[in-house]
Amino acid sequence: MSMSRWSKFLLAARALPKARFERIALIAMLLIFAIIVLSLLRQKSMMVDDALHIPSGYSYVITNDFRLNQEHPPFIKILSGLGLFRVRPELPLNSEGWQQAEQPGDPEDGTDSFSEDFFNRNAGKYEQITFWGRAPVIIMPLLLALAVWVLTKELFGATAALLAVLLLLSEPNVIGNSTIVQDDLAAALAIFLFVITLRSYLKSPSVKHALSLGFVLGLALLIKHSLVVLLPVSFVILLIHACWQKLRHRNHLCRFIALGLLVLCCSYIILIAGYAFHVAWIDEDEAQFISEWLHLSGNPSDTFQSVLLHLPILLPKYFLYGLDQVVHDVRFGRPAFLFGQVSTQGWWYYFPVAFALKTSILFLSATLAGLVWTIRDILKRRWADGLYLLFPPLLYLAMSMMSHLNIGVRHILPVFPFFAVMGAGAITAFGKSLHWRRWKFSRIVPATIALWCALLVFINYPNYLTYFSPLAGGTSNGWKLLSDSNVETGQEVATLAKYLKQHGTTKVTGIFMGSEYIKFYGIELCDLPCDEDEDEDEDAKAQDHSDQPTYVAIGAWYLQEVDVTPEQKAAIDPFRKLQPEAMVGNSIFVFRMSNQDKRVQGTENQNAVP
Repeated sequence: MSMSRWSKFLLAARALPKARFERIALIAMLLIFAIIVLSLLRQKSMMVDDALHIPSGYSYVITNDFRLNQEHPPFIKILSGLGLFRVRPELPLNSEGWQQAEQPGDPEDGTDSFSEDFFNRNAGKYEQITFWGRAPVIIMPLLLALAVWVLTKELFGATAALLAVLLLLSEPNVIGNSTIVQDDLAAALAIFLFVITLRSYLKSPSVKHALSLGFVLGLALLIKHSLVVLLPVSFVILLIHACWQKLRHRNHLCRFIALGLLVLCCSYIILIAGYAFHVAWIDEDEAQFISEWLHLSGNPSDTFQSVLLHLPILLPKYFLYGLDQVVHDVRFGRPAFLFGQVSTQGWWYYFPVAFALKTSILFLSATLAGLVWTIRDILKRRWADGLYLLFPPLLYLAMSMMSHLNIGVRHILPVFPFFAVMGAGAITAFGKSLHWRRWKFSRIVPATIALWCALLVFINYPNYLTYFSPLAGGTSNGWKLLSDSNVETGQEVATLAKYLKQHGTTKVTGIFMGSEYIKFYGIELCDLPCDEDEDEDEDAKAQDHSDQPTYVAIGAWYLQEVDVTPEQKAAIDPFRKLQPEAMVGNSIFVFRMSNQDKRVQGTENQNAVP
């Protein structure tokens, strides 16, 4: 074989393994991620919201009725409900909660009562339900990773694409939130796909791209109510694009108007199909609260409501009422905690601070580098594609900062994939720009980042939801700075039950998120403040001389006294001075007390002033 042919053969041999390596590396990352999340589903309990979403989703699938849990659209809950076909639990349709939920717009819509009846009736299948009800949602981060890979590869090449996926899937907040039936990661996927399909449409307007954009837009409305903002955004962008095509390129305006209408019609069909076409005309109550969303009053409000009542459009009632609940939460907020302060109105800087404290140093550094690099390239070489990466996350973050609902970094998960893409682009560009003798930094830098990502995942297993950056003083200190779903979501109830059994007891006194579900793990709970001594008879008290230790469990949310009653505060206060025996899952403090400690504790509680 001649040298020229041998050289061609070597080049072909090198090219083939490289393409295979990219696919193998991508598949390996996705499989490892799925294995980690599935193992977490075996170890971790449900988030408190999962207890509402899982039964609701199953009821949607079985009854085709969407009355339960109106606060959230049905998509992610239906996905969860499909997983329960593996278990086939009984649905308590004779529950009082089911009847109460029939009326749209009731904030106390009966979901809590229905959920309690559902789990009590299926107590023997509780752990199966919590696993199979959550398992299907793994598909959301996997699809998101694939979407990130596709866009990054197109913009920056294969190495950056693999690095972007690795940055995303190794981030503790992404791993932890992949175990819960919530709409935040699904919203991240919807927004990222929206940007991809919008970019394709604007580059090459066609019926195919209009249908794709409309499908994604409709899907976004079924995933998260707040994504309704994509409707006016789409309308404005499509209108500007149509006018630009007319003025600059002399194209026919009617064609682009028709494509824009196709986008909106497709999204509308997807929306009502998601509610099984259970639609109705806008009524007076709905017209009134829609008017209130826009802060209208007096004659303008009356005129606007009259227009709404005569609109020839059918909409799902539960979608409108759920949207109204979200608007209420965003405007009026819920109790939130930051740096030792409690507020129902939140702080405008909450989400940037939460992002800085909850994300890893690696992801935070990649984000900052990616932002600087993207802005520089947009200004330096008028890089239009950079706008698709830069504007969506910054706009979403800005909108989140205007919300009074400050209950967790998970609410800004939609910015994470964009930051991962920009960060990967910046890192690979930096690696290519380094030259020193024969060292190939274009490979060394990504390899170093990959090793860092692997160590991050390994070291923090399995407590990803409670992860805090060293900037916050580490995970053990983070609960002092942030609370709610940043720390305690009920996910450690199973871990607490296992800890108690290992220490020879099946009883606990306490107050923590998800405490009502610890009974399904074989643990008897007395809620703090516990008055079990008042119910004991004299014989039982007489036998209680063995000084057997008892355990008190207090969640981080309650130890910070974010939203507690005076009675709970009086019972919790003394424990703030004590050293816990353990901190289960970095979110539940476990105190070991003797009977003498209990008697002293009881005296302190009696003397405490609420």
